[in-house]
Amino acid sequence: MSTIRIDEKHQKLLDKLIANMILRGRKMNKKKIIGELIENALIIEGIPINDKLIPLEEDPAWIGLKDTFHLGFLELSENVDALLYRLDGED
Repeated sequence: MSTIRIDEKHQKLLDKLIANMILRGRKMNKKKIIGELIENALIIEGIPINDKLIPLEEDPAWIGLKDTFHLGFLELSENVDALLYRLDGED
């Protein structure tokens, strides 16, 4: 557990946020709301909350990229200049 110090302005804003959440039916305290704010910030930044990594083959982003970029070339990196800039003499 850590202790944080915040200025008076942000303390008032935090109290206002907690009061608003309580009025909406969510029982909140400073510890709980700061935890939720940190988790939400991590999600927005795209940082995983848990440290558990899934295998690359099961990652939805990898699966999508693999399906999207299947162009029929065995090794795209060897052919990219020839295809993009027509370095093989074709117009």
